[in-house]
Amino acid sequence: MQKKGYTIPELIVVIVVVGIFSILAINKASYAFVDSDVINKETEEMILIKASTAYANSIIETLKTDDIYITGKDLVEANFLIDDEHTYTNVKLKLSYNKETNAPKVEILN
Repeated sequence: MQKKGYTIPELIVVIVVVGIFSILAINKASYAFVDSDVINKETEEMILIKASTAYANSIIETLKTDDIYITGKDLVEANFLIDDEHTYTNVKLKLSYNKETNAPKVEILN
């Protein structure tokens, strides 16, 4: 009569293989979270630049003579940016006029 089941060496090999695949999967997942943080920051900066460029275009005549320093809170108050989570409130920006391109220039200062 033959016994049904696996031997201890077979079980150890299966456990080791599953462990290796688990370590690889956890490693890849941790990189995914890091990448999402970078993408999230880049997206927030893009939104901030687009909102401040729209604001700068609305005050382009003032920018032709003076540079203006604003914060994200100023953009929210001027209704150029929605900030429910207070993400942009303390971000400082410099708005200036670029004579070569005849367009506003936006710099994020912090």
